[in-house]
Amino acid sequence: MDTQDFIGLAIVYGIIVVSLAFSLINEKLGWGLDTRKIVHIGIGNFVFVWWMFSAQWIMLAFFAVPFEIVLILAAFGDNPVSRSKLGELSKDKGHRTGLIFYVFSIIVLIVFFFDHWVAASIGIVAMTYGDGFGSVVGRKYGKHKTINGKSLEGSIGVFMASMIMAFVVIGFYTFICSNGYYAGDYETSIPFWILPPVVGLITAVTEMVCPGEYDNIFIPLLTAGTAVLMGL
Repeated sequence: MDTQDFIGLAIVYGIIVVSLAFSLINEKLGWGLDTRKIVHIGIGNFVFVWWMFSAQWIMLAFFAVPFEIVLILAAFGDNPVSRSKLGELSKDKGHRTGLIFYVFSIIVLIVFFFDHWVAASIGIVAMTYGDGFGSVVGRKYGKHKTINGKSLEGSIGVFMASMIMAFVVIGFYTFICSNGYYAGDYETSIPFWILPPVVGLITAVTEMVCPGEYDNIFIPLLTAGTAVLMGL
């Protein structure tokens, strides 16, 4: 492991700690934000860090797999982890497996998209920011119901958040590649501006038709796969 790997791990764990801490502050101060979505969106910001790792096994061994094990303990059985705040979040609103699928998707992307970090990052932000902000918008402004209890306003929120964050990810990787920090491929085989709206549409439709927590599997895999097919 290189120094850069240790720095990357420190930042990733820092993102997790800050996300959990912010969710606790939200509850304590009564801000009224969705605690689960704070964690959902916040942890997803690791996509701006994982390019730092020199090998995929480092991400798997020291981040994704241990985190998955902790979440399984949090969601099932009677143990210190399940009785903690993380256990409460894992069982929130009956979505016992939601966070487990969340991290499972990250593991799949690490294993199969290691050479396509930009595409994988787009898949993650579609799942985190897209789904997360769609829920926020839907709860506050959702008046026109569609299917599975979803709203048109929420789906528009999913589309906009996913599209904007896809632009942000492409811009971020363009910057670090242009400045020599990352040597991966960040250019699409088609005009780059076409990809974000496509990602937004796929995310919105998938979030609408998928029941409950299963969108945490289908959204990142479908959007990342689409990004690869479009040249990333």
